[in-house]
Amino acid sequence: MKHFLIKQGIFLPIIYFGFIIIAGFFANDYSHWGQHASELGINATKSAVILFKVGIFLTSTSLFVLALGLLLNFKRKYALSSILIFAFGATFIFGAIYPIGSPWHGFYGFGLFIMILPFVFLYETGEQLNSKTLHRLSIAAGLLMFLYLWSMIARLDPINLRGLTQRLFGIVVFGWFSLISYHLNKLINRNIH
Repeated sequence: MKHFLIKQGIFLPIIYFGFIIIAGFFANDYSHWGQHASELGINATKSAVILFKVGIFLTSTSLFVLALGLLLNFKRKYALSSILIFAFGATFIFGAIYPIGSPWHGFYGFGLFIMILPFVFLYETGEQLNSKTLHRLSIAAGLLMFLYLWSMIARLDPINLRGLTQRLFGIVVFGWFSLISYHLNKLINRNIH
C-alpha cells in the first residue's frame, strides 16, 4: 500500500490535464491557448466549472498522497520535499474554492515556492537516486518554473498566449512530479526485491 502512494504520482499530469481539457470542451467561449485554467472555474457553463473543480481537488489529493507516500516510505529522508508537495497541493484547493481574482485563489502567492522544490528534492535525495537524467531534468524544471513565475510577475507573459504558457508550465511541474514518482517507485521496487 505504501508503495502505491508514490506510484500514483506518475499519473499526476493525466489527472491535471485530463480534467482541464475535458472541462474546456464543455466551457462557453473558452480558449486553452489564451486563458488560464482557473478561468474555467468562473465559466458560464456549470459543467465546465464542476469538472474544473473536481480535477483540481483530485490533483490536490494526489499531491497529498504523494507527500504522505514520501514520509511513509522514506521516513525523514524527504521531509522538506514532502512538506512542500503537501503545501503545493493546498494551494490548488484554494484555487478551486476561491475564484480567480481573489488573493485567496493563489493563497497569496504561497505556491511560488514550487520553483525551489526540485532543488530541495535533489539535496534530500543525495546519492540515493543516482540518475544523471533525473538530476539534469530537476535542475531544468526548477529553472523553468522560476522563469515562468518571474515572467508572470514581471508581466512579460504574452497575454494572448497565457493559456499556452501556463500549460507549458504545467507540463514542467506535473511532468517533474511524474518523473520523481517513477524514479522513487523504481527505487522502492529494487529495495523490495
